[in-house]
Amino acid sequence: MYAVFIFSFNKEINQDQDQSVNYVNGRISFPDGIGTNRNFNFVISATNVYGITLVTVGTTSLVVVLALFIDTLRYIMKNSSPRVKAHSAFVIGVYPVTSLATYFAILIPRAHLLAEAITQGMFMAGMYQLFCLFVAYCGGEAELVKKKTVRTLRLLVLQLPLVQGLVYLILLVMWAEREANGITNYEKLMNCSLYQINYMYIQPVVITSILFGVWSMAMTINLLKTSCEKYFLIGKFFVLQMVLILAKLQGLATRALVWFQVLPCRPPITPQVYANLLHNSLMLLEMILLSVLARYLYRRSIPDIVTDRTRISTIGSIMATSETFNNNNTITCDNFNSKGSNQEKNPEVGGIDNYGADIKE
Repeated sequence: MYAVFIFSFNKEINQDQDQSVNYVNGRISFPDGIGTNRNFNFVISATNVYGITLVTVGTTSLVVVLALFIDTLRYIMKNSSPRVKAHSAFVIGVYPVTSLATYFAILIPRAHLLAEAITQGMFMAGMYQLFCLFVAYCGGEAELVKKKTVRTLRLLVLQLPLVQGLVYLILLVMWAEREANGITNYEKLMNCSLYQINYMYIQPVVITSILFGVWSMAMTINLLKTSCEKYFLIGKFFVLQMVLILAKLQGLATRALVWFQVLPCRPPITPQVYANLLHNSLMLLEMILLSVLARYLYRRSIPDIVTDRTRISTIGSIMATSETFNNNNTITCDNFNSKGSNQEKNPEVGGIDNYGADIKE
């Protein structure tokens, strides 16, 4: 595994050293006499301790996440209802897939964008499966009263994997275009590419799609929390949502370190490589924590799946219920008054007088 790490890093350096090339009279020269052999020796000496430690910690973290996933999956398959087994298994599968993609991004730095796309796509698909899981806890969509509302929320969640998948497909195509055709000398000087130029312009689409999806999940939990209170809906949603928060905000933070030139630049290793390694290493450790929390939530005993029609409390239904209650109170009071009047008109009938004493004649 360490050999794979060294080989991939050497390939990364040989390809990235073009960005530090000086073109003088049509001849190529490297700054400070850095060449291919010196690059390889530099990487070996730089990763003797830190490289082995990084790969070892990453491998251990991946094994721990896989072990937690297998243990949780066995419990779900053995004890859960058939209606929720597939949804639950898919949701907890987000953590090992994310860990595996992140691990390969550490071994092969140029696979960072691909690992980010896999993480994003797996999370979005897992979010939709979590929505299906919550609906299954209530007995299915057919058991719900507000079917139209639930279908609208379903569409808002379903757009997440569709929109995010299309966005990352476009980003990967632009990234592959740069790798296939190369870049001009001017673009090398400016350190720009088609992917880097358009990345920030695509982010509003990504953020808007995420906000709609997260809002629809929050509304779903709010609608179902009364009837599915003992199914730990909020906790399961929070643990899954943390994957997105860590991937996005933490990735943005490491990018900011590069933008503000906080990370060192030690040719041939660029600041972006340092940022990606920092981000991916933290993601692996955080996946362990999230896997532990997911194992705790999905191994807890829950009630049987609800099979009766679940009433969704809305403002309109609450007002209608309150109005019905007031009408019933009015009718009861009228009946009591009419009953008391009849007793006063017919004192020979046994009952209770205005002072509460028994009438006996």
